[in-house]
Amino acid sequence: MDNNNPGQPMGQPMDQPQPMQQPQQGYSQPYYGQPMQPQPGYGQPMPGQPMPGQPMGQPMGQPMQQPGQPMVKPPKQPMDPAKKKKLILGLSIGGGVLVLGIAAAIIIPILLRVDYGQTYKVAKELKPKIYDIYQSYDCGYVVDYVDSAYTSQKSYTEYVEKCKSIYNNGASDLVVKLEDTEGIKRNDDLKDQFAVFKTEFNNLSADDYESLSAKLDLWQAMHNYYYAANDLYYNSSTDAEFTTAANYLINSGNDALKTYGEGWLERSTAVAAAYRTWDNEPYTTGNRTQLYNDYTNKKKEFADWVAANKPDINEVAPLGLDDTSKMYNDFNKLYNMITETYEENYNFGSGDCSELLGDVYCE
Repeated sequence: MDNNNPGQPMGQPMDQPQPMQQPQQGYSQPYYGQPMQPQPGYGQPMPGQPMPGQPMGQPMGQPMQQPGQPMVKPPKQPMDPAKKKKLILGLSIGGGVLVLGIAAAIIIPILLRVDYGQTYKVAKELKPKIYDIYQSYDCGYVVDYVDSAYTSQKSYTEYVEKCKSIYNNGASDLVVKLEDTEGIKRNDDLKDQFAVFKTEFNNLSADDYESLSAKLDLWQAMHNYYYAANDLYYNSSTDAEFTTAANYLINSGNDALKTYGEGWLERSTAVAAAYRTWDNEPYTTGNRTQLYNDYTNKKKEFADWVAANKPDINEVAPLGLDDTSKMYNDFNKLYNMITETYEENYNFGSGDCSELLGDVYCE
């Protein structure tokens, strides 16, 4: 026994290693300094466990994650095409509905909003022209003095021309323009009142200036005839003077006036001739009484014919210009309605009316 090696068993050479004891079945003897090895029969990992040396969570067949390198994500499984198509379609429809809803919320109020600004501007431009028609006495004079023997042809002509100019002041065009504005077309109350006013206006203006002017010319012809005929005398006026008076009607361009003028000329000159025959007959002849009776009979027949056939100029060329008050009142009512409506639906910043602390004053 070597005292220098107290751990050496007796009877064994010192240079021979000692065999290791076999561990008992099912028991692993720890061996310090060496990694533990899997026991026989346990070489396969349990289901769901990684292989030895494989990191937890590392899929099989994938390279090991090296320390210090970014995590490699496994590829995603592709989505079922049918589900993908359905999802895209759903998102598209939902987005479209949302966009349409937003657009509708913006556009619909704009479409429903009525622009009363243009209606107000046209009505304001029309107002003084309607007032001129209402205040003009010239058109009334045309009607009142048509058969007046004291109103000269010159004075009556001035009344006619002034009346034409009043109704040619652009009012008719503005009435048409006003009817075409949004306020009149889309507001029932304004539309109804406009219709009332337009009826009265058309009655006065004969719908258009050309028609009115033509009618006023007939009134002028009738007055000229009356004025000239009133200055004729059976004992002193010539047939040419009677013809001059009749020609105002014959050359008027109106069939009714022409027919009357021709009949009037024939009968009036016949009466004048009968008068001259009687007046020129010597007192010594016995025919004077007969000639006088002939003259008086012709004169009466002529007066009866005139009473039965004289045309009514109001029927031949109706004007209705003698009373403009109803038209003017109907317009004023319409104008006030337009003004109040615009104040309630004002285009702020337009400068059409006065703005004070959020309130609007158009008049």
